[in-house]
Amino acid sequence: MSDLNKAESEENEILIPFADMVQQLVDYGEPLEDPLSERTMAIERVKVDLPVEINVLVDDDGQASLKSNAPTQNTETTIMPVFHRLKLTVELDDEP
Repeated sequence: MSDLNKAESEENEILIPFADMVQQLVDYGEPLEDPLSERTMAIERVKVDLPVEINVLVDDDGQASLKSNAPTQNTETTIMPVFHRLKLTVELDDEP
């Protein structure tokens, strides 16, 4: 395996499926309850704005998939990956 292919393979291992990354950003668990005061605290709205590295992968069958994560490079190099900005707002829906 060439050094370029090895580096690309390692980068793909760092990146996760885009849907998984979004799920991790919005998964805040169950509301916190205090049995003594009988009060509950729940997150009703989450707003996220962050840089994202996205890689489009195409398998041998021609299926495309997106992998992403926070940027993997923190120093400027001659060949930088394309960074995107993800803005996501999630609000609690009271309707069943």
